[in-house]
Amino acid sequence: MNPDLEKPVDILIIEDELVNSRLLQGLLKKSTLSIGQMRAVVSLQEAFAALAESPVDAVLLDLNVTDSQGLDTLICLGGKCPDVAIVVITGEYGEEIGLQTLAAGAQEYLVKGKYDLYTLTRSIRYAIERKRAECSQHKLLKELESVNKELTDFAYMVSHDLKAPLRGIHTLAEWISEDCADKLGPEGKEHLELLGQRVTRMHCLIEGVLQYSRIGRVREEPVEVDLSHTVREVIEMIAPPPSIRIRVENELPALMAEPTRIQQVFQNLIGNAVKYMDKPQGEIRLRCEARGEVWKFCVEDNGPGIEAKDFERVFQMFQTAGNRKHAESTGIGLTIVKKIIEMYGGRIWVESTVGQGSRFNFELPCQPALCPAPAAAEIAS
Repeated sequence: MNPDLEKPVDILIIEDELVNSRLLQGLLKKSTLSIGQMRAVVSLQEAFAALAESPVDAVLLDLNVTDSQGLDTLICLGGKCPDVAIVVITGEYGEEIGLQTLAAGAQEYLVKGKYDLYTLTRSIRYAIERKRAECSQHKLLKELESVNKELTDFAYMVSHDLKAPLRGIHTLAEWISEDCADKLGPEGKEHLELLGQRVTRMHCLIEGVLQYSRIGRVREEPVEVDLSHTVREVIEMIAPPPSIRIRVENELPALMAEPTRIQQVFQNLIGNAVKYMDKPQGEIRLRCEARGEVWKFCVEDNGPGIEAKDFERVFQMFQTAGNRKHAESTGIGLTIVKKIIEMYGGRIWVESTVGQGSRFNFELPCQPALCPAPAAAEIAS
């Protein structure tokens, strides 16, 4: 039992029939509830005046009173007193009217002549608990909205306040390189080149953080996404060198999803396989199979591989595998992939052998999806 309900409970009865009002008051005096203040009124106007004078924990409401009739009574009361638990007590009987009152904002519903002391006490307890839970949930949602707005504002601030100085540094470095080329020695040129690389990496880092912050907040309308077409577009964007061959081993399914998010998944996984390739002839293979209620995807390469101790670490923010640190990386790409896949109710994991390559496996729910055709496609570069 909620310990708050052991405290005195203040109740307001809104009932225009004196007999029914006195019946309720008599039952409440015998109730196991600790009753604090109990008042009775016959109209909504009197109820509003009483509530303005002294708030209550619960209202026992007849839908038909002197100045209001039907569900309008409940809607009007709930609109002006959103934090008060309401138990509707009416002569109208039927499941439909009960569902209507709950949908209109009541926490409990009783029929006149069909309740006893136990039922009344239980309904008041449940109504107060439910209303407190609703208020708590509403408060949490408001706080979440506020945090999300602050995060959005922060993201825009980061985008403007950090990118602008970076552009200035990059432009200045270019001017120095062009205007003072004859005065710079090999070491000076090397330093400027290193500065340019670091500016580019910082720009990518900022972009990565912004992309991560948008996942789940900035939503697209889900549409049917043909993953075979999406992967072809991703490969064209990545433009792997001729030494790397990418093979899509079977036709991929179509899923209801946000196109940009799904594209980010494949762009990061295939892009990483290309970026970290250390073999003269690179091989990247992508395949998919239906497994019960999920699609299992696999992006496999014959690159440097990942040590077992880094299997979990590579999905953490700003982290890269130990044998991949030589490449320019923000350490955000796989974090973005993991967050997107989990947002859709899936999971991702890696299997790898150092020196032989890696397999990034992930699962996405099948529904809604279209069955893939048993065909093969290959893109070689």
